[in-house]
Amino acid sequence: MLTEQQVSHFNTFGFLIFRQFFKPDEMKTINAEVESRLASTKRFTAPDDAPAYMSWPNLGPETPFLAGLPEDPRICGTAEQLYGEDAIGLSCNAGSYVNQTHWHPDASDFHLYGFKFALYLQPLRAHDGALRFILGSHRRPFHDEVHQNIGESVQNVGDFPAYVCETEPGDVVAFDFHLWHASWGGSTDRRMVSIIFIRNPQTSEEEKATRKAAVENVQLRATLARNTFDTPGPEYHPHWLENPGKSSKRQYWIDRMGELGYLNAPQPLSTS
Repeated sequence: MLTEQQVSHFNTFGFLIFRQFFKPDEMKTINAEVESRLASTKRFTAPDDAPAYMSWPNLGPETPFLAGLPEDPRICGTAEQLYGEDAIGLSCNAGSYVNQTHWHPDASDFHLYGFKFALYLQPLRAHDGALRFILGSHRRPFHDEVHQNIGESVQNVGDFPAYVCETEPGDVVAFDFHLWHASWGGSTDRRMVSIIFIRNPQTSEEEKATRKAAVENVQLRATLARNTFDTPGPEYHPHWLENPGKSSKRQYWIDRMGELGYLNAPQPLSTS
């Protein structure tokens, strides 16, 4: 459970770091499951292409440990403490990043509440891809002031005043969707596992924002699947949706995600 100080830190600065959240044996399993999925991406089936960002879901039976992480009490308990017992676990994805990422938040609509757990599988320092946060930028009006002064800049990421989250494998960084973040340097294979939670909408405005985010998420994940695999599969594996363990928590998430539109099929791309 989070302490009052940790909750205050998250609310004030927009993030938390959990040092050695995962034990060495857990990290060994996570690395093996990520490696097995990465080996099936276009990076290996089309090795002559320039290295590109790869991203995939981990909710299938081939990655059982990763598929269970959203329901891990250490993780969902944190989400429930921050966003209520009906917080919704949306996903457990993994990615292999290439070089730096520009300054950006993960959401711009302040009627959408949520956060991401990020687990990097390699040691990261300021010069080779560690996350950077502009502290407190998840709150208005500072969030908008950062946008006006920085925008989604990829140039000279390191020149802006920011907190650098240097991490070791096993550390987890949790951060608010609205927090401005970036990275500088990095390799052509910077591996991360991300687990995403949202707050169950409390008002009509939140419901509208969440449904809009669901449409955008469905399209984004479909695009990433096409860019990552020769033969893309569904974002939500049928095995996970069947809920074979009869988890009441997972079933609640599945039902609510269906109502909000996260389980909809992506719309066909326009040919005009």
